[in-house]
Amino acid sequence: MRQLCFAGLICLLLKPLTTEGCSINSTLDAPQSPANHTFSSPSWPQGYPVNMTCGWYITAPEDHIVMLQLTSQLSSSHSSKDSVEVYDVESSELSLITIRLALQNTSTVFSKFRSLYILFTSDDKTSPSEQGIFATYTAISTGKG
Repeated sequence: MRQLCFAGLICLLLKPLTTEGCSINSTLDAPQSPANHTFSSPSWPQGYPVNMTCGWYITAPEDHIVMLQLTSQLSSSHSSKDSVEVYDVESSELSLITIRLALQNTSTVFSKFRSLYILFTSDDKTSPSEQGIFATYTAISTGKG
């Protein structure tokens, strides 16, 4: 098992998978709206490697939150363990916002704080219909600044 820690206090235990083509701790800065940036799983939309873990840590400027639009095209098999987890991150606080298992959809997530962490894992199986994940993100003002 590997650990991914935030602020040295909160840690996620990750099973030992490959990170070929991605990292578990990619750091991204959210641009202020209306500008946006994107990221995706490796090889989007042609599929993604098996036994992989990717993670993206997105931070918005002070007095902003992150808006994430996430498109997932994962395995529809009941036995698939492919997943996307989205966490709110604030200093030592880490809370799971949502988990998506074997879904094919697009959804929008808003952080409560300035940062989000997105964790994508794939199992040891793949199918032609699996494209992976694609995300668009931006920073939205909280109006407190």
